Amino acid sequence: MRPRRRDTPFREAMRSLLVFDGAMGSLLYERGIFVMQNFEQLNVTRPDVVARIHEDYVSAGANIIETNTFGANSFRLDRHGLGDQVRA
Repeated sequence: MRPRRRDTPFREAMRSLLVFDGAMGSLLYERGIFVMQNFEQLNVTRPDVVARIHEDYVSAGANIIETNTFGANSFRLDRHGLGDQVRA
């Protein structure tokens, strides 16, 4: 008889309803942070705001949240003079 495989968090999640978070940019905008600022830089300069948005999504029922890194690449960061801060 084969030993039963231990469930991984991924397998466990696949047996339940998955609720993802929503837009980060829209909620940042709603909180007075506008598109002239780089949203990914907020992970460093305003982690409280980013964390609060994630907490709000979890409170609303999301069990999967994505990182605030959509535009964290040299092409997008160059627009804000931050391209040299990208590391592989």
